[in-house]
Amino acid sequence: MASDPPGASPEQPDELARLPRGRHGLPAEFVARNQRERLIVALAHVVAEHGYNDTTITRIVEGAGVTSRTFYKYFQTVEECYLAALDSAIDRLTPLVVDAYESQEGWSLRVRAAIAAVLDFFATEPEVARLCAVEPFVAGPGIARRYELAIDSLVPYLRLGRELRSGSEAFPETTERGLLGSMNSLVARRVSAGEAERLPELLPDLVQFALTPYLGAAEARKVATELPRSSS
Repeated sequence: MASDPPGASPEQPDELARLPRGRHGLPAEFVARNQRERLIVALAHVVAEHGYNDTTITRIVEGAGVTSRTFYKYFQTVEECYLAALDSAIDRLTPLVVDAYESQEGWSLRVRAAIAAVLDFFATEPEVARLCAVEPFVAGPGIARRYELAIDSLVPYLRLGRELRSGSEAFPETTERGLLGSMNSLVARRVSAGEAERLPELLPDLVQFALTPYLGAAEARKVATELPRSSS
């Protein structure tokens, strides 16, 4: 028997639905999770519409349908709420990237699949794309550093390509970090232009850019332009 759609039953509303007024008998844990998640979603929407510097607690609570008092139960500042939203986005994106990477055989195809996963995720969630790729670097050092740590977590996957490079000269230590930062800049430019849905179009260029230092231009272009392989 099919289950009720989210929010169809007042006894078990959607986790992001506004809660019933007055006594509702919902577990305290559910209420806390619901309110916190609604604040996070509202922050992402406000940031996408106004930018971080014009994001206020008033705008966040209006979007979430809660009071300022509720906001302060979970966060002390807009920055704290932003960090929670950023962590939530990274937690959702990370398994998608890892699964895509592990779905392929061969390092170059794994890198391609991981990049495709990021672009597809951001294309379907433009507000999250702005939250992650555009705003951290204008939102203050704490937020920028949190996002930089997320970028740094991808370095080991790219660094495996050093084993494929012919020649004895060593890469600079910052090679992978620089590549990832430049790729993020290209993504951010597309998102800032209001074209997040077109991010998958960047896949060939980003793959070729990421792989060229390790494989050479010709081989990198071949990987970038060939049809993706099935994971089966």
